[in-house]
Amino acid sequence: MGEKSVLVVDDEGTFLMAIKRILDGPELAVETAENFNDAIALINERDFNFVITDLRLTDVINTEGLDILKHIREHRPGTKVIILTGYGNTRIMEEAYSMGASLYLEKPVSGNLLRSILVNSGGT
Repeated sequence: MGEKSVLVVDDEGTFLMAIKRILDGPELAVETAENFNDAIALINERDFNFVITDLRLTDVINTEGLDILKHIREHRPGTKVIILTGYGNTRIMEEAYSMGASLYLEKPVSGNLLRSILVNSGGT
């Protein structure tokens, strides 16, 4: 099946280091970004099979994760997007799915669960 490329976007550096350590391996090649601009630059630069993004990338109540999702749908429609949030609600979940999110998960989420979802996901 080959290696799948994954971009993880979160403003918490310790979370990024931990999730990269859990996910990275023979089946998954993981890159990380700590903010919206870095994420968009990486997405524009290359194709990822998956982008896992936190909903909020700043301390203010914001939804940059949905902005990343929108950008991916416009420019990389084949990329699957998983939204993570510690501040979720039904309205945001419905909005994420209506915009084309593949999955919406509330934190805390197990790194091993994410790994299983990514490795066992069909297609590219």
